[in-house]
Amino acid sequence: MKDRAISASEQRKLLTHWTSIHWGQVKKRVRNLRQRIYRATQNGQWNRVRSLMKLMLRSYSNLLLSVRRTTQDNQGKRTAGLDGQTALTAEKRVQLVNRLQDHSLWQVRPTKRVYIPKANGKSRPLGIPALENRVAQTIVKNALEPHWEARFEGHSYGFRPGRSCHDAIEQCFRRLRRGGDSWILDADLKGAFDKVDHRFLLNTIGPLPGRELIKQWLKAGYVEAEMFHATPEGVPQGGPISPLLLNIALNGMEDLLLSFTTTRIYQPSPKAKNRSPEKRALPTYGYCRYADDVVRHEARIMHGARAPAARRRAASLSP
Repeated sequence: MKDRAISASEQRKLLTHWTSIHWGQVKKRVRNLRQRIYRATQNGQWNRVRSLMKLMLRSYSNLLLSVRRTTQDNQGKRTAGLDGQTALTAEKRVQLVNRLQDHSLWQVRPTKRVYIPKANGKSRPLGIPALENRVAQTIVKNALEPHWEARFEGHSYGFRPGRSCHDAIEQCFRRLRRGGDSWILDADLKGAFDKVDHRFLLNTIGPLPGRELIKQWLKAGYVEAEMFHATPEGVPQGGPISPLLLNIALNGMEDLLLSFTTTRIYQPSPKAKNRSPEKRALPTYGYCRYADDVVRHEARIMHGARAPAARRRAASLSP
């Protein structure tokens, strides 16, 4: 089912009541567009990818679904940005949809800096975008996410659809239960969101639709205690698109580690006659990542060697 462009006047005429929206049809249209972007990326049809992403950015169904996720489904729906606006009632959501149809998505405002407590007693800084910017970020995320889901590495589990922390724990368990790892490195990138290089991130994204809008979100800055602060680096936590941007910036670590190989010699079975030992080049390191939490292991060179029991315990990853 294709989501054709609808004129602004027709859209305003159709959306008179929030409860009149056929959400099953809306979700189906957005899901179909996401699947088409994913398949086109897998097939290397880059012109088709750009066309489908532009269609997603203009999609009326994407606008409706983004407003619902921002103002109704999201846990932070009651938190307002610098504009002080929320849309907790059906009437306000209808007004927001009608206003965004004529609103330019390129009007970016700074984020509002708030702090939330962490489990270790410290505070995590969050940048809360304005209401319309949050909806715009969700719209762009629906266009950008399926393209990158087709390109992301296999053992990355954080902030991705259909994946969870339990999948990362299972991957670590499957790797470590074999007993062939000599050491394990459990690392947490300090200030990963705050240290992302803007130029590197934008170059990684490439000339895709919505890139200039992402650039403005990165450079928008934040306001704390009525003081404006510029953001020369980093991705502001608190926006719907921020976790996706972090995954894009960290993508490629697994490919780098898998490029290191170790040659192992496998002896043939005693029953196999006239067979010489077989040499195989296998990856030296194992890898598992949940957002900015990384677990890396190095395999023993000798086949069948078992690591000490303390080093073979399954590692746990916290989101």
